Amino acid sequence: MAQAAYELERFADRPLDVKPRMRAVQGKKQAMKISAQAYKTVAVSCVMVMLTVGLLQSQATLTQLTSQIQKTNQQLVNAQSDYNYLSGVLDSKTNLKNVEQIAAQLGLMKLDKSQITYVTLENESTIQRPESGWQRVLDLLNNGFLRLMDHLDP
Repeated sequence: MAQAAYELERFADRPLDVKPRMRAVQGKKQAMKISAQAYKTVAVSCVMVMLTVGLLQSQATLTQLTSQIQKTNQQLVNAQSDYNYLSGVLDSKTNLKNVEQIAAQLGLMKLDKSQITYVTLENESTIQRPESGWQRVLDLLNNGFLRLMDHLDP
């Protein structure tokens, strides 16, 4: 029994595939001109597509930056509004009448000219307040006690 893979008679009547021969002929450069024209068209199309993409990208970037500028301007307006409000509150809290009222509530009093004594020293100037009556009495007792102790020590 013969296998079908080895039946060579099946292929015997077929003609052989003959490759066509190529020849170089002078004067047929028109085919190359068309391909050069196609390359130019493709190159111009690529350049146009790249320019279009660049234009779209620049417009998208411009839009994005414009929205960021608008957000930042809105934040600036809000910050300025807060500043104006807080400046008004600060001015109202630190005006002289309010400070005097709060000082009166805390039991503070204004200084008069008799309470301030100016002393000039060699290197610097300082302000001394006169002591209260009790403070003077205590200082006199303290100084007296110290003098007595100095006299008692041999």
